[in-house]
Amino acid sequence: MNELIALVRQQFPQASINEQSALGSFPEWDSLGHFNLLLLIEQHYAVRFEPDELAELKSLDDIRQALLRKGVAV
Repeated sequence: MNELIALVRQQFPQASINEQSALGSFPEWDSLGHFNLLLLIEQHYAVRFEPDELAELKSLDDIRQALLRKGVAV
């Protein structure tokens, strides 16, 4: 989870991030910021989220669970 949090901090350097952080937790994590974060995560972990998955990924825990389902150890 630390690596995932580091990616979120890379995307949102001014924000206070923790394991409970989610879409809307701070102003920068809006729909556009969320889209860019998911792109960063896909690139970093070399995975692709399906459109139906994207609609479900609203928090760090959701993202972590999706990565685990794809075989990524986070």
